[in-house]
Parts: sequence; C-alpha cells; structure tokens
Amino acid sequence: MQRMKIGLVAAVVLAGLTAVFYVVVTDSLEQSARQDVESRVARAQRIYRDISQLNGLKLANLAAERARASSVLEVFDKTEPAARQQAAYEVCEAQNQQLRQEGRKADIVAILDAGGKIVGRDLNPNADAGMDLRARYPAVAKALEGVAVKDVWTWQDRVHEVAVAPVLKADHSVAGAMVFAWVVSAVTAQANRDLLDTEIGFFHAGKVYASSFVSSVDRSKEDVAKSQALSQLLFAGQQLASTALTSRTPTPVTRWTTTEGRVFAVVVAPSPGNFADKTSGFVVLASLSESMVAVRAAGMKVIGLGFLAIVVALVASVLTARRFISPLDKIELGVAEVINGNIDYTFKPVGQDFEGLSNSLNVMLARLLGREEPNEEAVEEDEGGSQAWKAESMVIEETDGRAPAETVKALAGEPEAAYYPRLYGEYVAALQKLGQPTEGMSVLAFMAKLSLTEAGLREKWECKVVRFLLAASGNKIAFRPVKIA
Repeated sequence: MQRMKIGLVAAVVLAGLTAVFYVVVTDSLEQSARQDVESRVARAQRIYRDISQLNGLKLANLAAERARASSVLEVFDKTEPAARQQAAYEVCEAQNQQLRQEGRKADIVAILDAGGKIVGRDLNPNADAGMDLRARYPAVAKALEGVAVKDVWTWQDRVHEVAVAPVLKADHSVAGAMVFAWVVSAVTAQANRDLLDTEIGFFHAGKVYASSFVSSVDRSKEDVAKSQALSQLLFAGQQLASTALTSRTPTPVTRWTTTEGRVFAVVVAPSPGNFADKTSGFVVLASLSESMVAVRAAGMKVIGLGFLAIVVALVASVLTARRFISPLDKIELGVAEVINGNIDYTFKPVGQDFEGLSNSLNVMLARLLGREEPNEEAVEEDEGGSQAWKAESMVIEETDGRAPAETVKALAGEPEAAYYPRLYGEYVAALQKLGQPTEGMSVLAFMAKLSLTEAGLREKWECKVVRFLLAASGNKIAFRPVKIA
C-alpha cells in the first residue's frame, strides 16, 4: 500500500493541475467570450444606426418620388369632394400595388390636402377621410413646406415608420402631401436580428413595441413576456432609454439578467433620422449566457482530459506494481527468510527484469556459505525437492538457555576456532550414525545457521554469548542453546 502512494500522489497532483488548468482556461475563455459578445453588440448598434439613417433617406426619397407622379397631382384637379376622395383612393391603391411588386408594400398610403387633412387613402376610400394630420404630426407641416421627411408615428394604436413628401404643382407650389407608413413589428425586428446577428428591440413613447424575441411555444410569434421585461429594463430599472434619449448617444454596454437567469449584453441608442419624434430608439442585445455554454464545454473537456490522465496514472501505477514491485516483494520475502535462519533458501526467478538479481543473490549465498554455486537447472531441481542435507534439518531446542555451571564454564572457555569445528564433527558423526544425508553439507553453512540463531537468542536473552550442545536421542538430533553471560 505504501508503494501505491506514488500513483496516488501522481493522481492528486494531476487532479490539482487539472483544477488549475480548468480555472485558467475557463477564465481566459470567459473573458474572451464576454469581450466578443460586448464588441458584437457595440458593432451591431453602429451598423443598425447606419442602416436606419440610410433607410430614412430611402423612405423620404421614395415618398418624394411617388408624390411627383402625374396621377397624384390629378387628384387635386377634381373639384367635387366625393370625386377627389375616390380619385385619391384609386391613386393610393395603385401606388401601393406598385410598391407590393417592388417588395416594399406600405401599410398605409394617404393623400393630404394643403391643410394637412386626409383626402383619401388605400384600402377604404372613406377611412380617416378629413382627419387632420398636420395638427397631430409636425412632419406633415414640414412636408407642406416643400420638404420630404421621415418620422415615427403612433397611428391607429400601432407604431409606424412614416415618410411624408409634398405634392408640387407645375409652379412648384404645394398642392398637398402624400404619406407612406410601414408598421414596425416583430417581423421587422426578426429580419434585422438575422442581419445584425444580435437580438433587437424597438421602443417608442415609453414602451417596447416590437422585439426579435421569439416565443418558445410558437416560433412565428413574438415572446411578449421578454419584451415586457425589456421594457422594465429600459424604462423602470436602469432607465437606459431615458439616458440614451437625453444624451442622443448610445449607452455603454450594460449587462441585463432576465428572470430566467440569462445574462445579456445590452446597448440602447436613439433612432436616427426622425424629423420630430425624439421618443424612439432601439436596443441591441446578445446573450452572454449562450457564449458561456461553449466555455463550459471547453472546461468539461479539460476536466475529461484530466480525469483520463488520472486514470492512466493509476493504471500505470498498478501495472508498474505488478511488473516491478511484486517481484521485489518476493525477493524481500526471500531475504527475510535468510535473515530468519533459512540459509537453504533459493531465490527463484521473479520476472525478466529481476532474473539477474535473483541469480546474483543465489551466487552470493553460495559463496558465503561455501557451497556450489547454483545454476538455473539446479534451482529447478531444488524446487522439486532433493535428498541432500539442508540446514533446515538442524533442530534447535527451545530452552531457557540454562545449563550446569561446569558445562557453561567449559563452553565459555573454548575458543571459537575450536568450537565450531568440534561441534560440526560431532554433528556429522551423529548424522552418519543415523544414516541421514550429509551431501552438500559444509562448515560455512553449518556455522551460518548457528550464527543466525545465536544472534536471535542473544537479543532475546540479552547476553553476550550463546553456545550450543549437541543432543542425540534415538533418531533425533538437536542443538541445545546455552546462555553464557
């Protein structure tokens, strides 16, 4: 388990690096995505401002061109009110039919007299007849002065972009005016959204009247709830509309969090090119939340890569343990066997990586114990068992180490150079007498076995010297340890 800590430490380090890399990458991507969205919104505001200005000029020119048609001037040649009204209706219908063919059909086309009252309009010759538009809209008065203008009106409870142009006589005097009006709706907003690649909304006289938000229930309809929430932002919350209309400049990029928790980057600007209306404007916005989806996806890839790296590290750790640590454990167990007195132990091959080490340990033991160096065949034979003498056959009696004083004195006084050969000779003679094998036996192996046992007993009994007496009883031969203080 201790050795597996390397793999676990590597996994923890990889997890930490993954977390750090995730934070660094996502933070960088979030900043980049946020800057991209905010710059996109600011750019969309500038693009729509230019488009709106050009569109205002186009509408004013269109109205001026249509008002110059001879059929329009002929309406004023009619002296009878009913005939003039019918002629105005027919001319407006014809004009709008031409606009339909050109893809620019107006929602209202009307002809006004020199006083600014409606002579007649399209769809219904009696509709709005006699309505005084000059009193309502300053743009009509300007047109009756001979100048074509564009403006925004609330007409019939709907917001229209309006172009008004004078109808001029041959002497360049003003006979009346012609009005073309287009309703600004969600369809208009959605068309501009596709052009700008941002959401857009239009406001006028204190409320948002159209936006490009699409209903999740019916994709063909506007999401009224979002439009109302946008009105709250513009007129009740941060009052961005008031700021833009007062300064006549776009607001800085602002963040707006919806009730659904979505975050948008928002810019509000006044509508350019209107003659009299100063309450109209537009708002462009793009979702910061949607841009964060890609950031989160990139973050999940980082986490996935980190998880994969952790799995690889753990698998590599396990495989390393199986290839290197397990064989080392077996060698370590063999060394422990030798330390504990099993000098007959033979290190078996434990894998290609440690085959040389196992063989070297076997050779080392053989040289230290004075026995023949084993080869691969000898190791395999030993695995099957052999009839040669083994040190493990030396039995050590379990005693308290006590012996008669004369025996202790005799053993203590015997030199080590004489003690081991004498004991070895007695042991060999006892084995031969009992007909037990002595092949492969050596003084060094014999001494090594006793020395290892002596070391353990000295530590156990806390004495300086331990000697052995050979005791033979029947077919049993044993060594009796004697404690010498």
